[in-house]
Amino acid sequence: MTSHGATFSPIKWAPAVQAGEQVQGVWTKELLRSDNGDSFTLLRIGHGTRFELSGSAVSRILVLDGELVVSTGDKQEQEKVHRSGAYRGLPADGTAVVSSPDRCLALLLNGARLGDPADDVFSPDGWHEWSPGQWSKLLLEVKLDDNFDERVVGLAHFEPGSVAPRHPHQTAHRFLFLDGEADDELVFPDGTRQTAHRVRGDFVDYPYPIEHQTFSKTGCTILFLHEPIAR
Repeated sequence: MTSHGATFSPIKWAPAVQAGEQVQGVWTKELLRSDNGDSFTLLRIGHGTRFELSGSAVSRILVLDGELVVSTGDKQEQEKVHRSGAYRGLPADGTAVVSSPDRCLALLLNGARLGDPADDVFSPDGWHEWSPGQWSKLLLEVKLDDNFDERVVGLAHFEPGSVAPRHPHQTAHRFLFLDGEADDELVFPDGTRQTAHRVRGDFVDYPYPIEHQTFSKTGCTILFLHEPIAR
C-alpha cells in the first residue's frame, strides 16, 4: 500500500528539471503513478519563478496554498492569479507556463475524468451532508446507474467527533488529507487490522479490496479519488 506522510513538509522534494537543467525555485514530489494512468504530483514554486508545465488537456491543478499564475501563451488571454481552492485545467496541448508572484503549493492530477475546472472548490457552495457530521462535495458529476464504474473525485469534510463506519470499495481509492487529523483503521482481506493516525499532508493509496473506517476527533478535510473499474 502506497502512503506518504506529511507531504507538505519541506523535505524529500526533487528539483524540477526543464530541458535537462534544474529549475531554481521549483520542486516536485511524486505521490502516485498508477498503471491505469492516474497520478498525483505536488508542485512547489518559489517567489517569481517561472516553469513550463507539461501534462494533458484533461490534467488538473489544485492550488493548495499561495498564488499561481497559469499562462497559456495566448497574448489575448489575460493572466489570472489563482488562489487556494482554484481547480484549473491545462490548455488543449497540455502545456502551460506557471509562476507565482509570491509562492505556491499545488497538486497536479493526471487521469481520465477529473471533473470540470472551478474557481474555488473550498468555498461553502456545493457541500452535502451524507451522514451525521460528514459532508462531501463532488468535483466530477456522476450518475449512479448501471454504467457507473466507481470513478469519483471530490472532497470530504469530517466535523469534530464524526466517524465513517467500516465500508468496502470496488476499486483502489486515494486520499490526500488537506487539514485536521483522523484515525484510520484498515481491515485487510485476511482479517488483520491496522490503525494509522493521519495528519495534514498525508497521502494514502488504499488498494482493493482493503476496507477501512475513519474517525476524526478534531475534524478534517480530504481530497479523494476512486480508480475506475477496468472494462
